[in-house]
Amino acid sequence: MAAAWSIREGFRAGPDPDALRRPLFIAAVVVFALVVLTEVGMALVLGQTAVDPVSPGDADKLGVPLEVFLKTQKADADPPGAGIGFLAFLDGLLLFTVVMLGLSLMMNLRTYGRVQGIATLIVTLLWVIAAFLTTLLALAKLFLMIGLFVATPFGTIAYLALWGSFPKGQAAAILGLLLLLKIVFAVLLILSQPKFLKVTGLVILLVISVLLQVVLGLIHGFLPGPLVSIGDQFWALVTVVVALVWALIMLIGSIPAIINALRVSGSAGD
Repeated sequence: MAAAWSIREGFRAGPDPDALRRPLFIAAVVVFALVVLTEVGMALVLGQTAVDPVSPGDADKLGVPLEVFLKTQKADADPPGAGIGFLAFLDGLLLFTVVMLGLSLMMNLRTYGRVQGIATLIVTLLWVIAAFLTTLLALAKLFLMIGLFVATPFGTIAYLALWGSFPKGQAAAILGLLLLLKIVFAVLLILSQPKFLKVTGLVILLVISVLLQVVLGLIHGFLPGPLVSIGDQFWALVTVVVALVWALIMLIGSIPAIINALRVSGSAGD
């Protein structure tokens, strides 16, 4: 609740609108939008998935029975590697927070007070629903991966065929790009208005995002090859849970803003 309070305070008593350098602020928003788009659609941005799926022929060479391979394929048809993509759940909230902060500096405060509460309620409610459903799916996939890995011999062989190879170099390159973009975003945001540093919720959210990303890189780098996919999936689950909790905090924090907006509207009507 402290984080939500800090964000609301930043919206209400934020930087002086006259001191906002709009070109730098817009550039910061664009840079962070690239971060989220890269996380969501890295397969489109980079032209390939984080982990190449194994073909039935390659699985057969590893000694995986065709029936086992096909059943596992049906259980998880998407290309593996969720850690980077799931960062978008948290970074999307950060992007929304920054956009709302910018609107607070460009709009009439009374108008903004009405828009902010309703927009935050709708966005965070949808975010909570999406994050909750994704959490369940991610947990099911993690159990599937662990269950196959420990089910020797055929389950382990099937796991190795599907998730045993993780391109650490490519993942490190993606994470490095994302970290660079986040640093550029932070610099541009501070240059646009140094008082953004006083918005505690925004700073905490950015720090959490960077920490989650750094830990993901450590997981990719230090776990033994066959276990990287499990570690990646586990940290993806942690990331979406953190995003779910933060979205809930923002959702609860939007309720007083809506109540105040309704009171102001009622007073104006009278």
